[in-house]
Amino acid sequence: MATAALTVWDPIAAPLALSHRIILHDRRGNGNSDPGAPDSHTFNTFVDDALGVLNTLGIGEAAICGMAFGARVALHLALRFPEQTRKLILFDATGGPPAPEALRRAGSEEAARLRALAGLPALTVLPEWFYRRDPAGDGLNGAALRGQPAWIPGLAALQRPTLVACGDHDPNLEGARRLASEIHGAQLVIMPMTGHASILDRPDLVLSIVQAFLK
Repeated sequence: MATAALTVWDPIAAPLALSHRIILHDRRGNGNSDPGAPDSHTFNTFVDDALGVLNTLGIGEAAICGMAFGARVALHLALRFPEQTRKLILFDATGGPPAPEALRRAGSEEAARLRALAGLPALTVLPEWFYRRDPAGDGLNGAALRGQPAWIPGLAALQRPTLVACGDHDPNLEGARRLASEIHGAQLVIMPMTGHASILDRPDLVLSIVQAFLK
């Protein structure tokens, strides 16, 4: 999926906000955030931005949740600042290179076909979920992937309760399995009839998984 604005989390965040304090932010270049300089798009910068939000709000630690590219940011945050990571929730994640767009699209299409056969309702995708105030931010986030190692190192050092959830039709599934095997005590959940960008495929399922893990 294209990198989304924070509003893509609305179907999940609104119900969760009834029992938890929910903090969302647009990664630089997306939604209402300024893009900043092109060379500022690194995982260290993304982590600093996220921690800046938490520190400004006076939040010492939090359950950190991310999806796809955002899950990579969440992983880097937990590795650099474990003391501020109460729990770690990773959707559609891998520690290696992202799968080609064609594979992600094919998996999502097959998952959608299976959901239709099962009579599951299709989600209405809202244009504001992909809003970008400053068009200059388009495509900049991907620069952070350049020069990254073939696999995120140091995962065995993570000692925080971790959930890894991935769709059964997401090409990141094998990467998600490896993440769960390398992160101490991580819980792996495979979501049926779900492709990449699970929050768009099955928000109801994503919500139930998060709620169960946070209890």
